[in-house]
Amino acid sequence: MLNRPLAACRLVGLFAVLLLSACTATVTPLPIANPEVNVVWPQPPETPRIRLLRRFKGGADLVDQSAREKRLFRWMTGEMTESIPLIAPYAVATDGQGLIWVTDPGAHAVHFFDLKKRKDSLWLLAGDQFFASPVGLCYDSARHRVFVGDSLTKRIVVFSEKGQFLNELNVDPPFERPGGMAIDPQGNLLVVDVLAGKIRRFTPQGEELSALGSPTTPSGLFNRPTGLAVDEAGLIYVIDSLNFRIEVLTPRGEAVASIGEIGDQPGTLSRPRGVAVDSTGNIYVADAAFDNIQVFNLKGQLLLVFGGGGKNGLSMPANLVIDSSDRIYAVDSFNHQLQIYQFLGAPR
Repeated sequence: MLNRPLAACRLVGLFAVLLLSACTATVTPLPIANPEVNVVWPQPPETPRIRLLRRFKGGADLVDQSAREKRLFRWMTGEMTESIPLIAPYAVATDGQGLIWVTDPGAHAVHFFDLKKRKDSLWLLAGDQFFASPVGLCYDSARHRVFVGDSLTKRIVVFSEKGQFLNELNVDPPFERPGGMAIDPQGNLLVVDVLAGKIRRFTPQGEELSALGSPTTPSGLFNRPTGLAVDEAGLIYVIDSLNFRIEVLTPRGEAVASIGEIGDQPGTLSRPRGVAVDSTGNIYVADAAFDNIQVFNLKGQLLLVFGGGGKNGLSMPANLVIDSSDRIYAVDSFNHQLQIYQFLGAPR
């Protein structure tokens, strides 16, 4: 029979070895591309233009299942907790280097994921108030800040990229309902005011500069604008959702183009929710009714459709963003996940 004190000593020794190995082991970053995923659009024999890199449902996907010693160490030290999955994700932002933020009005929170360190956290408080319905989101890469807009409390709050609350924009008059957000090449913050039908622009210091409306609508207002994007040249792309189009404006608010119209065929729009622009000027529009992403040029010509339903498809996609490496991060709302794609190159 094994001596109990000896068994206890061996158990303590085992724990000590595991502690030492866990403390000295390095974390293997989660790669953006999952080698087990191999889906492209269009299908062969045509030349692929978009590749699906990864489906990402939240913190559980960050766990290195092979690192059992690390998991035991985290359990022993009380660090292991159950990650809260994406419930009703809406908007996404990224630094393009492994940091990803996702607003989740269903969880009343912002999810923060660090793919390099395989860590995640949940931001519930904005200063001294809990989030109610965080929807707007963008990342200021020059100042390493994250802007979050809450549609119910009508606040725009600012965090460090790791989640430290910094301040709140002092907005007068207040937003009627803040929506999509973007940073322009000068570092100004642009925020959609959904109910007011305008875009409001703020300096990096938070001072309001101007408001932009629709230059092509008789009222001078957008009809329930939701999302927006700004390209490297400063052009502004606005989802004018109830006019079923994307309006493209100069920084001064002058009309450049109008893309899309109501319909149920490729090249038309039904419930546009997100817009983004890649490095070559292709314009991506996520449509929640079609469960896909359509790609247009500035002339409004349809170039490609990808996503769609099925096993590797989208279900009620919301917002999307494109990083400096032309990786496309699309919120797949009804599937409670992100879909991450790579633009492989195509003529404009």
